[in-house]
Amino acid sequence: MGTKRKVVDSLNKFKILGAVLFSCALIIGGCGNSGKNAPDGSQKEDPLIENHKGNNVGGSKEHADGFGFTDFELEIDVDGKDAIDTDFDVNKKAEAEFENRLEGIDVEGEDAMNELNKLFVNITLTKETPKEEVMEEILKHFNIDDYTKFDLDVIFDDGTHLKIDEMK
Repeated sequence: MGTKRKVVDSLNKFKILGAVLFSCALIIGGCGNSGKNAPDGSQKEDPLIENHKGNNVGGSKEHADGFGFTDFELEIDVDGKDAIDTDFDVNKKAEAEFENRLEGIDVEGEDAMNELNKLFVNITLTKETPKEEVMEEILKHFNIDDYTKFDLDVIFDDGTHLKIDEMK
């Protein structure tokens, strides 16, 4: 009976040791990015937003892999002058430009994405959202009470199109 107990104790030790080694391997494998495509810190990369066409319902708050659209262009004029100009396009990488003349902001790339991200997370933009609600939320985000031109063009992940072209 003593030999059987030693064998069972040895097997339990091996199980525990195996579990610890496996856990360590998972932790070490998950830490770091030393592959040939790993960033070396010497360059500023554009943010990568993957577009999984056909997998998304389409909306800025509905999924975590993107904003729900592949193209977002917005132009707002105040008193007949350019106030807001944005351009956001996703193919494999996100490309963005953002200009807010009311606040003196004119940026591209990652800085533009950061500015647009503030907008995208604060508005409800789905293909079902009424145009009036979209306009109201965007104008509220930019603190614009009155506009002379509001031009929005959005292409959602599923290919549907939202176009708003209002002039006052």
